[in-house]
Amino acid sequence: MNTLIIDPAIHSRGGHHYAAIDRLQADLSRLGIDAPCLGSTSAAPDVVRSLCCWPAFTSPVYGRAYASPREFEVRVDQTSRELSRALKRLGAWPDILILPCCDQVLAASVARVLRRHPMKPAPQVLMWLLYGPDYRLAPDNPAAIPFHTETRRAFTALLRAVGHPRRLVAYSETEAMAAFYRKLLPFDIGVAPGAGIALPSAGDAHSDTSDHPRLTVAGFANRSKGYRLLPEAIPRLLERHATSSFTVHGIVSGSDGEDDSWIFDDLERLGPRVDVRRGVLSDEDYVALLSHTDLLLLPYDPGSYRARGSAMSHEARRMGIPIVAPADCAFAWPAFHEGWGVAMSRYSPHGLAEAAVDALGRLDTLKSQAWVVATMTRDPLEGILEATVEAARARHGTAAPIRRLLGFAS
Repeated sequence: MNTLIIDPAIHSRGGHHYAAIDRLQADLSRLGIDAPCLGSTSAAPDVVRSLCCWPAFTSPVYGRAYASPREFEVRVDQTSRELSRALKRLGAWPDILILPCCDQVLAASVARVLRRHPMKPAPQVLMWLLYGPDYRLAPDNPAAIPFHTETRRAFTALLRAVGHPRRLVAYSETEAMAAFYRKLLPFDIGVAPGAGIALPSAGDAHSDTSDHPRLTVAGFANRSKGYRLLPEAIPRLLERHATSSFTVHGIVSGSDGEDDSWIFDDLERLGPRVDVRRGVLSDEDYVALLSHTDLLLLPYDPGSYRARGSAMSHEARRMGIPIVAPADCAFAWPAFHEGWGVAMSRYSPHGLAEAAVDALGRLDTLKSQAWVVATMTRDPLEGILEATVEAARARHGTAAPIRRLLGFAS
C-alpha cells in the first residue's frame, strides 16, 4: 500500500508540521504502512533523516504574498512541476495521499498531476484544511474574499481528479472553519484535530494544583500567537498573584516574529519567576513542560485565529489543563462551554492579565473540570487512518487485475 505524505512547509523540527508528520508516520507504521513525505527543499538534514523526507518544494503556503490572481497560477505551475519530479524520483504511484496542511495551491497542484496520468488509479486522499483562503486572516475577513474563487476552483478540480467524493476525505479543526468550507466547496468537511504528538493519559499528565501555580505560553513564536502581549501582561499578573510563576517558550528561528526577539529579552529581565526558553523542544521536554503546567495561556490574535484550530488547545484538552484564550477564537469555544477555559473579553495585555487572574482565582474548579473532560476525550486520528487505509485497500483489491494489465506495481 503506497502511502505518501505531502507538506511543502515541513523544513525543521518543532511546531505543528513536524509533529503532524511524525505522528502520522508512527500511526501508519502500526498499521504496517511506511509513509515517506515530500517536504521543503530547505528541510534540515535531521528532518530529512527522521521523517524519510524527500526535499521537493521551493514554496510553502506561508510564502504567498496574495498579490494577484496571477500569483496563484504561478505557484500552481511551480508546485505541480515539483510534485511531478518528486513522484518520478520515488518511482511508485501512491495509493494514499495525506495532506496534513492543505491549501488551494497544493490542492490545485495535486489535481493537475493526477489529471496528467488518467490511466493510473486515483489515490485515496486524506487532508486537513487548517486555514482559510488567506492563511493570515480569518476566512470571513473581507480582505480574504478575493481568494475564495481560486479556493473553490482548486478543491473542485481535486475532487474531479480523484473521481468520487468517497475518495476525498477532508477535515478542519473547528466547526467554524468546517462550516465556512462546507459553504464554499462541493464536498463535506468533517471536524477533527490535526495529527499531533502522542500524549500521556489525563491521569498521568500532571499533579494536583500546588500553592505555586505555573502558567505557560509555548509554541512557534509567530506574531499571531500574541507573544507581544506578554511583556506588559506578565508583570501585571506577578503583582496581583504573588505565588504564581511562568514558563514562556517560543521558537523564534524561522517564525515571522524573528525581529521580535526583544520580547524574550524583556521577559528575561522580569526575574526568577519567569522562565524563558527559546528554540525547539524534544517531544519529551514538550510533554514535560505541559505536565507541569497549571494554566495554559493561548493569547492568539482573533484576526487570524477566529475560525482556526489550535494544536495546543487540543493537547490541553487531552491532558486536562485549563486554558485562557480570546473570547472570539473558535478553538477555545468548547473549553468555555465545558467549563475548563476562561475567555479574554478584550484582546490586549490588560485583557490577558484580567482573564488569567480570574482563572487563578478558581483554578481548582477549572482543573477538576478539565480532568473530567480529558478522561472522556479520545484522539480520533487512529480511526481516521484506519478508515483511510481500509478504503484504499478495498479499491486496490478491486483494481489489482487492471493495474497488472496496465503494468503498474500492485
